[in-house]
Amino acid sequence: MVNIIEVKTKKELKRFIEFQNALYKGVDQYVPTLLSSELTYLNPQKNPAFEYCDMRFFLAERDGELVGRIGAIISKKANKIWKEKKIRITRMDFIEDKEVFEALIGVVEDWAKERGLEEVVGPLGFCDLDKEGMLVDGFEKPGMFITYYNYPYYPRFMEEYGFEKEVDWTEQIVHLDCPGEEKMQKLCDRLMKKHKVHIVRLKNKRQLVPYVHKVFELINSEYESLYGVVPLTEKQIKFYEKEFISMINLRYVCLIENQAGELVAFGITAPSLAEPVKRCGGRLFPVGWLYLLKAIRKPKILDMYLVAVRSDCRNQGLNAILLNETYQQAKKDDIQFAETGPQLETNYNIQKMWDFFRVEMHARRRRSWKKKIEK
Repeated sequence: MVNIIEVKTKKELKRFIEFQNALYKGVDQYVPTLLSSELTYLNPQKNPAFEYCDMRFFLAERDGELVGRIGAIISKKANKIWKEKKIRITRMDFIEDKEVFEALIGVVEDWAKERGLEEVVGPLGFCDLDKEGMLVDGFEKPGMFITYYNYPYYPRFMEEYGFEKEVDWTEQIVHLDCPGEEKMQKLCDRLMKKHKVHIVRLKNKRQLVPYVHKVFELINSEYESLYGVVPLTEKQIKFYEKEFISMINLRYVCLIENQAGELVAFGITAPSLAEPVKRCGGRLFPVGWLYLLKAIRKPKILDMYLVAVRSDCRNQGLNAILLNETYQQAKKDDIQFAETGPQLETNYNIQKMWDFFRVEMHARRRRSWKKKIEK
């Protein structure tokens, strides 16, 4: 018999977070979550998202052994903006056992019914900057620090329970093999001159600080129509700013301004933290922070985090300028390859960015599911 326990204490929350490490022990593709970061994200006193989100965490036990976990988020803001009545599943992991899986989904559905909600969706987070999507293809590929890993039986259980696809994201692996490099450079030079824009090159992180808020403002304005997105509040922006600055290498922050000094486009590519986080098991102390610091300073692989172009500049080729600037720096640093974060499969403007490169398209695919709640 499966016993469901609602997480109430900090000790139980640590069990909730660390369950995945035990479940995926020995799986090379799995990248742990940073324990310290996750404890912050899931703390209502520290994460401003709790101002408009309700969340519960549940553990599944059988005979005293932990066999599964699930989180459930009710984003009142998302439901209002998108005119929906949805509950989001998040951080769901379980052994290969249908009884465990159904007990976890069942407790989320029960809570949703209590709140008058009509549909279960996900995996999704508090906002678009959180990890989202269940892996449905590409299980053999090494994972990324910014995404979930899950076993191949997860999507099978979802389908058998009645879940259907809502949206898919795909991830691409971009190799430093650019047959059209000279053509791309000439194009970018011409575009910059034509549209009177310039690249902002930063020498230290103090110079970055004034741009951070502008980056998040551009995210709010240009991501607002994407699936499940809700604008970040001022408190959320401040919450993410510190982590944003700590995780990046300035050589891979590309900012484009117009003549008026307005930020019209940015591309944020960061050193991959997958290997150092695996090495330290998701714990920064006592020496995990040293592994991360080394990876940030001397990257071998890059993670392409975020890109945005202001709507009135979208047909000016600024994406190509961002990509070329990043490519030129990566070539200097002898980077092996870069991986994109999850990109909506219907975001064709982003997918066109890779025309100049040798790319493994759809190297991984992940999904947000949906299911009506039976009354």
